Amino acid sequence: MNSGEILRKYALGETDFRGINLKGVQLNGADLIGANFSEANFQGANLILAFLNRINLQRANLITAKLSGAYLTQANLQAANMTDVDLHGANLQNADLRLANLELATLIDANLSGADMRGINLQGADLRGTYMRGANLRYEKRAYEIANLRGVNMRGADLRGINLTGADLTKADLRGANLSEVLLRGAKLTKANLAQVILDGAFLTEANLAGVNLSGASLINAKFERAGLMDTHLNEANLTDAIMADVKLSKAQLLKANLTRVNLVRADLSRANLSQANLTKANLTDAYLAKTNFRNSNLNDSILTRVELSTANLSGAQMEGASMPNGDIHK
Repeated sequence: MNSGEILRKYALGETDFRGINLKGVQLNGADLIGANFSEANFQGANLILAFLNRINLQRANLITAKLSGAYLTQANLQAANMTDVDLHGANLQNADLRLANLELATLIDANLSGADMRGINLQGADLRGTYMRGANLRYEKRAYEIANLRGVNMRGADLRGINLTGADLTKADLRGANLSEVLLRGAKLTKANLAQVILDGAFLTEANLAGVNLSGASLINAKFERAGLMDTHLNEANLTDAIMADVKLSKAQLLKANLTRVNLVRADLSRANLSQANLTKANLTDAYLAKTNFRNSNLNDSILTRVELSTANLSGAQMEGASMPNGDIHK
C-alpha cells in the first residue's frame, strides 16, 4: 500500500493498519493522529513533520525512519525497533517508549518530557539538548530491564527530576546537562563525562561513579550515601551540603573543590587529592584518610573525630576551630 492509499483510507475514517508493510513510504507532513500501526513496517520511511499524536506503533519496525520534527505526543512506541531513527526536534511528550530500541538514534533537541522510558535501549544515541523533565527511566526488578544508556550523548540535555534508578550510563556524555533532583540510585556511570553538569539535590545513593569526570559540576545538597567514586575527578566541583556518608573516594581528585558542610562520615578518602579544597564545617568523623592530600586546604571548624591523620598531608592547611581526633579544638 502506498502513501496515497493510506491517506485516502484514513480520510474516510479507517484507522486500523496493523501489521502493514510501508517500508520506505513517503508520509512527510501526513496527519495520522490516533491511527493503529502496531507491528507495521516503516523501515526507512519518511515521516518528517508528520502529525502522529496518540498513534499506536507498538512493536513496529522504524529502523532508519526519518521522524525529525514529528509530533508523537502520547504515542505508543512500546517495544518498537527504532534503531538509527532520526527524531531530531521531534515531540515525544508523554509517549510510551517502554522496552523500545533506540540504539544509535538521533534525538537532538527532542522533547521527551513525561515519557515512559523504562527498559529502553539508548546505547550510542545522540540526545544533545534533549528535554527530558519528568521522564521515567527507573529500573523495576522482574518488570523491566535496566535502561541501557551506555555511551549515549546527552550533552546539554534538560533531565531535571527524571527517574534513572539503576540505569546504565557507562561512558555517557552528559557535559553541561541539567540533572537537578534526578534519581540515580544504584545507577552505573562508570567513566561517564559529567563535567559542568548540574546535579543539585540529586539522589546518587549506591551509584557507581568510578572514573567519572565531574570537574566543575554543581552537586549542592546531592545525596551520595555508599556511592563508589574511586578515581573520580571532582576538581573545582561545588559539593556544598552534600551527603557523602560511607562513600568510596579513594584516589579521587578534588582539587579546589567546595566541600562546605559536606557529610563525609566514614568516607574512604585514602590517597585522595583535596589540595586547596574548602572543607569548612565538613564532618569527617571516622573517615579513612590514609595518605590523603589536604595541602593548603581549608578545614576550619571541621569535625575530625576518631580520624587517623598520621599519614595525611596537612601542609599549609587551615584548621582553626576544627574538632581534632583527640577531642581538642584546634586553635
